[in-house]
Amino acid sequence: MGRARMTANLPSEPAAAKRPSASSAGFVRSSDGTELHFDRQGVGRSVLLCDGLLCDGHIWKYVAPALCGECDLLHWHYPGHGESQDPPEQADVGPKRLADDAALVARSAGFDRVTVLGHSLGVQVALELWRRHRGIVDGLVLICGSPGNIVRDFHENAVLKWLVPVVDVAGRFLPSAVTALWRRIPSDPLLWLAMHSREVNTRLIKTADLAQYFGRLGRVEIRLALRFLEAAGHHDATPFLRDIDVPVLVVAAEQDRFTPAQRSRFMASAIPGAELLMVPQGTHSLPIEQPEIVNLRIRRFLRERLDPPAAAATNPRPRPSE
Repeated sequence: MGRARMTANLPSEPAAAKRPSASSAGFVRSSDGTELHFDRQGVGRSVLLCDGLLCDGHIWKYVAPALCGECDLLHWHYPGHGESQDPPEQADVGPKRLADDAALVARSAGFDRVTVLGHSLGVQVALELWRRHRGIVDGLVLICGSPGNIVRDFHENAVLKWLVPVVDVAGRFLPSAVTALWRRIPSDPLLWLAMHSREVNTRLIKTADLAQYFGRLGRVEIRLALRFLEAAGHHDATPFLRDIDVPVLVVAAEQDRFTPAQRSRFMASAIPGAELLMVPQGTHSLPIEQPEIVNLRIRRFLRERLDPPAAAATNPRPRPSE
């Protein structure tokens, strides 16, 4: 089940506190005993990668190689995702718990300060990580996400709000049947549906990349996925956005239907000094659809806003812009 190690040779930039870091992987035990998997690669600034729901790193397929020449990348799997253990049946799996897990993983790697990159659900995790463990967070890159209420915002209608409880009830009364059905859903019809809908930009995304994602969906137990989704749907970081005091880059996709672009606009306007990149024709899969744009902007943000000492003196906090 291990993921392939990704490496790249990129021009190095002057940066503070660079240190060698060989590729490695391992496990950390969370507070409820769940074994959490992590992998680490690269050299330079400490960066933590936080996935979306049902994802175990595929969204970073092109981001990681672009950054590991100048960043010490730490990626981890949520409970029940990838190579991490399933959590106990009644365990909390909301963004607050995931933020605590993320802090545990970062500290176990020896990271005193870390820049957090989050995609989708990972945006909520990153925001909670700043709030609950702000001493270790020195910057945030929030990609195709929302500060909260993601069930309400999905497709800008209430379909998911009503669908989740129905599937959850079915899973409670017919757990074996629902789990078996979920794991037996062939990936080809899902791939066809995605490619013939507006969920992805078929002119930009590689079919093989999307097929790889759908091929891994069944690895997460369906009832656990619903618990994650329900918890994220009740979470809202909006009240403390105005208090965030670290550099922030918000990356949004103009045609994102999972977490609509207007939520990213709102988030960027609410966080003091946040920068906003709005990518035309992008969807929720933006990092694997238009990786060149995303990677270049992230690298620029890291160098200009976070690499001391010049950044603090020469880069005042800009106003959100497109």
